[in-house]
Amino acid sequence: MATSEIVLEETPYLTLTTKGRKTRLNHDVELWFAFEDYKLYFLAHESSNWWKNISKTPRVEVEVSEILFEGTGRLVQDKLDHVFELFRHKYGPDQIDRWYSGNRSKRRAVEIELGRVLGKRPSDKNPLPQITI
Repeated sequence: MATSEIVLEETPYLTLTTKGRKTRLNHDVELWFAFEDYKLYFLAHESSNWWKNISKTPRVEVEVSEILFEGTGRLVQDKLDHVFELFRHKYGPDQIDRWYSGNRSKRRAVEIELGRVLGKRPSDKNPLPQITI
């Protein structure tokens, strides 16, 4: 198994970057996810903007443990039950029932097929200032 696959299986959340369907600006969101067959799966709330952005512009970027991937997303509502099972396996049934049941239960299943690894995301942090004595 490749290092990137191990990271995708073991990391609890990732950062998904979508293109705003109205603004065309990049939008980042941290999400729980499941990984299977080099595809990522998500459970989106019906009012979440990120899946609506994917519906208009399927190309996304995914950052997981500082590794940056490109990907193509789509709704896969026919896989909703399977995605819930993947989430239960990864996060535990109690946690999934707590977060995704009741009034939180209206979900969209989203799949992202991963493309190439883009590398590591450049750091946004400013370097420490140099002090001269």
